[in-house]
Amino acid sequence: MSLPARSPLAAKGLLSTGVTLACAVLCLWPMLAGAAPRFGLAGLSSNNQVRLRTSTAHLETVLRVDLLPTDVSPESPRDASAEVTRVTVLVDPLLAADGTQVPVTVRVGTTEGAAEVPISVRQPVTVTLSADLPLAGDYHGRVVLLGDGVREATPLVVQRVAMAPTVQFYPVAPARGWTLGPFSGKATVRLTFRETAGVSGAVGPAAVVQLDRRAGGSGDGAAPVQAQDAKWFFRGPDGQPQGTGKEGILQVPAYGTGLLSLDVDDLPESGEYTGTVRLLVPEGAAVEQAFTVWVKTPALFGAFLIFLGVVTSAAVRFYVQRVRPRVNLRSRAEAARLKLQSLVPARPLEREATVAASLRRQVDALLADIQRPLSGLVVQDSVLALFEARLQLFSLWSVLLRQLEGLKGVALLDAERKLKAVETLLQNDEATSADFTEQAQLLRTLDLEAVARAVLEARLTELEQQSRTLSSQRGDDPVSRRLQGELPLYVLRARQQLPGPDLEASRRLVETAREAFLEILLTDLEDAFTAKELPGGFTQEEWAALRLRVGEQLARARARMSASVDEAYLYYQSAHALYLRELVDNLEEALTQLQAQAGGGLNALTDWRTAVDARLAAAREQLDKGEANLAAAEYRAAREDFARHVTLPPPPVSMGGRLALESVPSAVTLDPFSQPAMESPPPPMAPSPLPGGPATGNLSPLPPSSTKASTDALVNLDWIPLPRSRDLWKVELAVLGMMSIIAVLLGLQVLDVFAPTWGGSGGWMTAFLWGFGLHQVGNATFDGLWGMVSRLEK
Repeated sequence: MSLPARSPLAAKGLLSTGVTLACAVLCLWPMLAGAAPRFGLAGLSSNNQVRLRTSTAHLETVLRVDLLPTDVSPESPRDASAEVTRVTVLVDPLLAADGTQVPVTVRVGTTEGAAEVPISVRQPVTVTLSADLPLAGDYHGRVVLLGDGVREATPLVVQRVAMAPTVQFYPVAPARGWTLGPFSGKATVRLTFRETAGVSGAVGPAAVVQLDRRAGGSGDGAAPVQAQDAKWFFRGPDGQPQGTGKEGILQVPAYGTGLLSLDVDDLPESGEYTGTVRLLVPEGAAVEQAFTVWVKTPALFGAFLIFLGVVTSAAVRFYVQRVRPRVNLRSRAEAARLKLQSLVPARPLEREATVAASLRRQVDALLADIQRPLSGLVVQDSVLALFEARLQLFSLWSVLLRQLEGLKGVALLDAERKLKAVETLLQNDEATSADFTEQAQLLRTLDLEAVARAVLEARLTELEQQSRTLSSQRGDDPVSRRLQGELPLYVLRARQQLPGPDLEASRRLVETAREAFLEILLTDLEDAFTAKELPGGFTQEEWAALRLRVGEQLARARARMSASVDEAYLYYQSAHALYLRELVDNLEEALTQLQAQAGGGLNALTDWRTAVDARLAAAREQLDKGEANLAAAEYRAAREDFARHVTLPPPPVSMGGRLALESVPSAVTLDPFSQPAMESPPPPMAPSPLPGGPATGNLSPLPPSSTKASTDALVNLDWIPLPRSRDLWKVELAVLGMMSIIAVLLGLQVLDVFAPTWGGSGGWMTAFLWGFGLHQVGNATFDGLWGMVSRLEK
């Protein structure tokens, strides 16, 4: 590729320009040679700058100004006046990085301020510069030299270097603190430092940059746990709190010392804490120092935990060995007493009541012995087991006895002999558990089901006999018709069910038949009080009183009929006898009044009056024997004879009917055991001894009470006084207290409770379990307070 040919006109223009420039350079050469620098400052840098460095706020330095030589030919003449040159030195204010201007004071030689002074090549000029620099940093200015129409400016750079003190901490001793749950005590770390560079200045503020806890104490290799809930603050040498700002700065002299106190509080748990404190130096490098804080639980709390474990162990052992057996014995004895009460019926047989009373005295004495503080420990389980065996034998004997009592006319001589032997054994205090077991096995060999069926059969037979007898006595009346029409149906159903396998169903049918028989009798007696007319010889008040008394007995009979037909029948007999007795008394009174009114004109009536008196006497005799049905027949015959021979005035209307009879006053109690029957009061029982148990036998009696003289005087055994029984518990408590103190001291030593980092939930549990006797430390074991007592006994 060829360049384009230039035009002749362009070539002429470039040539003319170059000639012009060459002529100008030749003309100005002398002048340029005279404008070359004539002055120079000593110590210029490679950048032709005057660079100064100071570490203090006041700057004062000396500069030398030189006159540079010029190139003069030797042939040119020398002028003496031309060699004398004068120079003026000016310095601009220094400008800081933030725009602050710092004035500079200039002294040339000995002359203050800017002055024109002579200078020569052989005689330079010294200039002294001084300025006060407020802050560290670079300051920029200019040094201006004026002379012989020449002005030369040289950049001036002043660098103020801040010299910071150098701080070094002394070794820090571990601080100690304590914590106990939500409460804690502060630990004070004393940080002492010194200045080693010989530079005084300000240091601070200080800060904690790290605080860690070794879980479980030092040396276990556990990962650090950050103590985030801890609090700390610094205090100065005067004890005043140090802040995190300017109030936390301390002034330290050159080669001087300083003191910082670090208070650490609210550490979460016992253990060894390690942290780092960083002390800032405003114009230098920060200094860090590690510290250690040992936090522990107070040793008294550890002793308390050990003591609590010891006491708890002793209490548990005392309960297990002393209290719980007695509680179990008492529960078993109370259960035996309740069982005895349930085994004894409301109206027991005479033999049964005698044996039950003997057993009740024994169990009451046993309960009293268990309740007593000293004798309760003497009662052994075998004693109660013996009574329980006795009670079990009594339950078998009682059931068989009552069943045999119900078998009237049935020859069971072998069973009777066995029951008599058991009765004698139950009342024997010298009997053993083997005797009771043997007799219980013999009683179990009896065919109880056969006996029970025989009892039910005997009850049905007795019921049929009573029904036939009553029907023959009453003749043709509503009661006889009901006995002959309704009752046989119940008896027939019971006899058909009796051979079946369900003995309970048979028993219920038999009881239903007996209840039906009793219901007929109760209804008949209640109907006797529902007549519209009063019986002859009764006033309304007398009849109302009789109705009330008989109504009470009938109400009790109906209340007990569903529970026990026998007891309800007894109430009916009492009511019937009461009713008949009042009728007999009323008829005798009427006969006596009739004889008194007639005077001596009743001789013709002697025969029938004698017959009536005889029948009334026979009725009363039957009532005394308890045969109310026979007495009713005699009274009925006497009443008919009296009515045939004597015409009585029409009786007044009676008071109410069946509803009035059934309205028993609220004062009448239906409890059949609240009041005994009027006609047959129970025989007075022999005075029973106070409960306390037999003096001999299997029960463990209390030791005999000593006299006052013997209890007040201590029995000397050699030279050791024997404590009295009532003061024995004090001796026991004193011994247990001393052993508890020894156990606490042993635990404090073995568990190292006085270690600077002991505590925490694990340490607390260990202390409690050690005192309780369920923890082992190394080869050291502790079996509790009773274990120590047993070891000392050996």
